[in-house]
Amino acid sequence: MRLKDKVAIVTGAGRGIGRAIAIRFAEEGAKVVVDDVNDDIGKATVSDITDVGGEALFINADVSDATDAERLIAQSVDVYGTVDILVNNAICSTEDVLNNNWEANLSVALQGTSHCSNAVIPIMQKGGGGSIVNIASVNGLIGLQGIHAYSAAKGGVIALTRSMAVVHGKDNIRINCICPGTVQTEVWEPMIERNPQILDEITPWYPLGRIGKPVDIANAALFLASDEASFATGAVFVIDGGLTAGNHQFPI
Repeated sequence: MRLKDKVAIVTGAGRGIGRAIAIRFAEEGAKVVVDDVNDDIGKATVSDITDVGGEALFINADVSDATDAERLIAQSVDVYGTVDILVNNAICSTEDVLNNNWEANLSVALQGTSHCSNAVIPIMQKGGGGSIVNIASVNGLIGLQGIHAYSAAKGGVIALTRSMAVVHGKDNIRINCICPGTVQTEVWEPMIERNPQILDEITPWYPLGRIGKPVDIANAALFLASDEASFATGAVFVIDGGLTAGNHQFPI
């Protein structure tokens, strides 16, 4: 087991990518703190883990609030004694993304990442190191659609990852980020309601011929969280089925 006896916090773990990461980490032996602002789905993720013999704890914390982020870390330490891994995955609602709500996008995705990281780093320093995995997006790398606030926030996550990695390498704290392409999660439900064919229309843009599954991102996060990635920090892992490699449909 690659994360045996490690303590991991996953924000926004009630659904989608966060849920898949929490479950995958538990399968590899981690004690997982599931954070979400929705009690029902957060507790459901915990049940999914504990029902098969894993160990998990639910904490409702709004990472956009620095005090709440500090409480999330403090309560995790109170229960498990330390924190070895932090995955900053929480995002605002799909509606806020589609409506370019700057405050919501920046406060959750970017400031939330900063709040949780700043709160956990002293704990990791005391413990001799740790791993922080930030979930960014291909939207932070290339222009896609008109969701400017989301794209800017995710671009900021990439820059924040690199900046913090440079500072905290001396502490043996590795800080990396993942840029997923399109992943089929509950986030897409409002868009599917508007256009039931939207995922079928997106798929041809992917050289691998499919869009992502949450477990695709969870497996990448597992690698970055584990000792197998001991020489990786400040890195941007693009897990996107080839989307950003180039336009394979370009006529020649």
